Amino acid sequence: MKKALKIFIIIILIIILLAGTGFCLLYFKILKTPNFVSYIPVVSNLLIEDEVKIPPEVIALEKAKQENAAFKNTITAKQEEMQEMQGQISDLKKELKNSDNEAFKLKDEVARLNEEILNLKTSKGNKKAAYKDMAGYFAEMKSKDAADILSRLKDEDIIGIFNEMPRDMVAEMLQKMDRDKATTLTRKMLVTEP
Repeated sequence: MKKALKIFIIIILIIILLAGTGFCLLYFKILKTPNFVSYIPVVSNLLIEDEVKIPPEVIALEKAKQENAAFKNTITAKQEEMQEMQGQISDLKKELKNSDNEAFKLKDEVARLNEEILNLKTSKGNKKAAYKDMAGYFAEMKSKDAADILSRLKDEDIIGIFNEMPRDMVAEMLQKMDRDKATTLTRKMLVTEP
């Protein structure tokens, strides 16, 4: 019986030693704690840390907040980009307006110089030759630009120049002119000839 008692004590000690070793391995997180340990009352409190379970609604809310912040950053970046583009557009509009004003001034200058040339040539007594020269210049220009410049001259000078130009070109230029100016010129062309 002593022998059986010794064997029983040795087996109990080996079991306690193995259980202690296993407990230490689990306690110090060397081994992962199996799921069934959570059902053992005393051991589960020692081995399983209280994991704070976050409800799925909170996780979804946090994710939504992060996405919202990302969208706000994107919106802010796009708004800054849009403001920059609007600034560029306004700069381009100013440049376009300035170039339109410059073109208008240049056309006025051309009309003034043409009138001056006509006056210089007519002062010498050769009005028909001056109209013929001017008709040649305007025939070389685009009809829209020529019509714009011609409409700034005196009506009698325009009629004189038109008389020296081919009819189809005169018709095209009259078509490109302001309706009121073209009507006035047509009436005068029916009545007089310079």
